[in-house]
Amino acid sequence: MKGKNYFKYIFAVYFSVNIFFIFTGCSGITVDKEIKVSPDDWIMAGGSPDQQNVSKFSLSPPLNLMWDYNIEGGVGPAGITASDAVVFVNALQGELFTFDVNSGGKIGNLKFLGKDCSTAPLVMGNNVIFTFAGEKKYSIASYDLIAGKINWRKNYGDIQTSPILYDGYVYFSNLNGSFYKIEPATGKLLWKYSAKSPVHSTCAISGNTAVFGNDKGIIAAVDISSGSEKWKIETGGPVISTALINNGTAYIGGDDSNYYSIDLESGKVNWKVNLHSKLIAGSANYQNSSLITGCVDGSVYSLSAATGEINWKAETYGAIISSPVISGNNVYISSYDSYIYSIDANSGKIIWKYMLENKVKTSPVIWKEYLFVAADEIVYCFTSKNVEKKF
Repeated sequence: MKGKNYFKYIFAVYFSVNIFFIFTGCSGITVDKEIKVSPDDWIMAGGSPDQQNVSKFSLSPPLNLMWDYNIEGGVGPAGITASDAVVFVNALQGELFTFDVNSGGKIGNLKFLGKDCSTAPLVMGNNVIFTFAGEKKYSIASYDLIAGKINWRKNYGDIQTSPILYDGYVYFSNLNGSFYKIEPATGKLLWKYSAKSPVHSTCAISGNTAVFGNDKGIIAAVDISSGSEKWKIETGGPVISTALINNGTAYIGGDDSNYYSIDLESGKVNWKVNLHSKLIAGSANYQNSSLITGCVDGSVYSLSAATGEINWKAETYGAIISSPVISGNNVYISSYDSYIYSIDANSGKIIWKYMLENKVKTSPVIWKEYLFVAADEIVYCFTSKNVEKKF
C-alpha cells in the first residue's frame, strides 16, 4: 500500500505500586487488581487529546538508568503509555507489551496486533484499545486486562495513527484516508470523514474540532459532532506530524519545512515559519507562550506562540521524528543520533543527555519520577532517584 510504504520511507530517513499481576503465557495479559487511571497518567499519544505533550510531573536531570528490556521489535514514534505503575508499549511487529514500573519485569504481551503496531496504546482503566496495520480481518481492538480476553475487534482498514479518547469517544484515521469516530465499549462506527489521501497524522482535538494532516499535504479540521469538514489548508508537502491545539489555535509542521499557526475556528493561517527542514514530529506547549518541536535535520526549536519568532535553536546529530515532552522547565526529546536529551526550555541549553544502544525514534513518556523511552527494540526506564549501578 502506498501510504504504508511512505511511512516506512519516513522511518528510514529519519498497573499501582505493589499491584500484583498474573501472566498467563505469551498470548495474553491478566491483572488481578483494577487499574485506576489518574488524571496525571499518560494514557494516550501526546498525553492529552489536544496533544500538548506536557507531563503533570516535574522531572529534573540528571537521570539514572533504572531498567531496560529487549522486546525484540522496534517501537514507533508514539508507542508508549503509562498508568497506575504499568508501562504499555506497542511494538512494530504487532505486539503489546506491559511492564511493572518498579521492577521492569514483563507482565505479559499480546501477539494479535497485525504486522505493524506503530501507534500508542490507549489505556481506559482495565480496557486497552490499540490500532494496527497489516492484518486482513482487523485493525483496531479492545482488550480486557482483568478477564484476559478481547472485548471486540473491528476492521477499519490499515491504521497508523494512535487512537485518541475525547469526551467518551475514540478517534483515529486510516491509510485509506478516512477519519473515524467510534464508541469505545463496542467499536461501533458513529461517523467517518474522507480525507481523500492516506493519513499518518494522529489527530488533536479541542472543543468541537479535530485537526490532522494527510499525505497529500492537506491540514483538515473536522466537526466532531457531525463529522463534517470545517476547513482545510493546502501545504507544499505531506503532513505526517501531529497538531497541537492551545488557546483556540492549532500548531503543526509539514514536509514543506513550514510550521503553521492556524485559527481553530476559521482556518485562517495566523503565521508560518520556514525551519528549513522537514517536520515529522509533534510539538510541546511550554507555559502557553512557546512551542517546542524537532526537525528531520536534528534541530530543536522554541517558537513564540504569538508570532512564530524563534526563541532558540538547539542541535542534535540525528533526525528527530518523535514529539518532545515538557516536564517543569525541561524539554525531553529523542534523536536518531542515539541520545535522549534534556534541554532547558527557557534558554535552549542542553543540560543532560544519555546515549542509548540504538537510534531513538520514540517520544519520551514521563510518569511520576520515571521517564520511559525506546531505542529500536530496547525499552528503557530512567529515574531521578538514586539506583544501584548496573555492571
